[in-house]
Amino acid sequence: MSEAPSSQVVTLGDCTLDLGTGLLLRGHEPVQLRAKAFCLLAHLASHSGRVVTKSDLMAAVWGDVFVTEDSLTQAVREIRKALADDDQKLVRTVARRGYMLAPGATAPANDTGKLPTLAVLRFANAGDPADDPLVDGLAEDIINGLTRFRTMVVLGQSSTFTASDAQAAARLGADFAVEGSVRRKAERLDVGVTLSSVPAGGIVWSERYSAEGADIFPVLDDIVEQILNRLARRLEDAGLRQADGKPTGSLAAYELLLRGIGRLRGYLPEDNEAARSFFEAAIEKDPGYGLAHAYLGLTLTILGGYALTPAPVLAEAIAAGAKGVTLAPEEPRCHRLLGIIRLFARQHSGAESHLRRALDLNPHDADTMVQLGYLLTLRGRPLEGLALMDKAERINPIHPDWYDYDRSMALYGIGDYSGAAACLERLTSQSPWRLTRLAACLAQEGKTTEAQQTLDRVQELAPEFSPHDYARHGVAFEHSSDVEHLAEGVLKAMGDA
Repeated sequence: MSEAPSSQVVTLGDCTLDLGTGLLLRGHEPVQLRAKAFCLLAHLASHSGRVVTKSDLMAAVWGDVFVTEDSLTQAVREIRKALADDDQKLVRTVARRGYMLAPGATAPANDTGKLPTLAVLRFANAGDPADDPLVDGLAEDIINGLTRFRTMVVLGQSSTFTASDAQAAARLGADFAVEGSVRRKAERLDVGVTLSSVPAGGIVWSERYSAEGADIFPVLDDIVEQILNRLARRLEDAGLRQADGKPTGSLAAYELLLRGIGRLRGYLPEDNEAARSFFEAAIEKDPGYGLAHAYLGLTLTILGGYALTPAPVLAEAIAAGAKGVTLAPEEPRCHRLLGIIRLFARQHSGAESHLRRALDLNPHDADTMVQLGYLLTLRGRPLEGLALMDKAERINPIHPDWYDYDRSMALYGIGDYSGAAACLERLTSQSPWRLTRLAACLAQEGKTTEAQQTLDRVQELAPEFSPHDYARHGVAFEHSSDVEHLAEGVLKAMGDA
């Protein structure tokens, strides 16, 4: 059964398809289509942004009447001619799979073109180098606090932490820059913060703070509030929205969390185990620390093998993530992490609900956009996913490697195998799953020799790893057709297709 279209009116270039009235219009003038061609277009519109196989299209349009693929090809040709779709951007052919209607998908997020853009640079550590994770964490918390408001665009941390000064921030597209320094003396923290306009370099605001232990959290709140007061003429919610409570009352727990997050971003095998230990220690210091519970849940799934995590471990991870959301329901990162965990558990609807809640709470967070885009890809909606990923990369242009990994899957989903391979080739990881994905892309491109050589490398690195089993079980697709699509590429690389 066909899914109901999300809207009765679909814009296709300079044409409008009105499914309610059964008309294709250019302006106010009807565009002529024969009945079968219109039926085909309507069916594609009801699955907009998704690949529809040739067999499904033929069954939907011609039913039990026997026709060849020539009839389908002719109807597609007629639709493209009616839409003036000479470059095939609206009705896309997905090689060896079918067709997809792409009516100019856009990210479901606020227009940021008229909002001021802010870069929070890496704070200078004026004390012991061992305190670097704490200093970076303070700056990241300011970023997280600012991105909760819809009155500005805050550039992603992985981009802004590479900028050496306000002028470098200007080259990233920032209108304003936040710079700071931190010195720690035992439990005392001395923090200096400056907000400046760029590239002019004028100082908008500057302040110094001193805090003992957990008193640092009201300082972070004040920094966020001072920046907002100077950049925002008004807030959507008629006042500063604060979370239901600070994440923890323990500076020790906070520092343990930051060290765990730092290790989780590493690529060495021992990094994830170390991260788990830090998160568990943070929870021991403060059992009510919701974000620590959520990060622990994510770490369990990473250690378990992502979508290959055994069911008992997934249940433990979901419980930890859910506890995080219960303890901190207004913390967007808790919702984001639980959404990722539930995706690995193939709870697609629940995962999407939490990721959308995270984006609602933190509407300019690039990481959440990419992860929601990845989830939509695995739900069979790669064009929607790519639109979100494009928006995220504008906010966070110097992004972490995993953005390319997620984008590669969306590009593979729409049949852009060359683009998907390029994303995977940018990654430095030599993991078997990355190489298996790359081999599938190369095989679909027709580069059989390169694909087989890539799988040979997989066998050298991990003799027990099965590329075919990974293709069928290692990615949390919602629909079997997407599983078969990836498996098809791997089988071609193996020489079995």
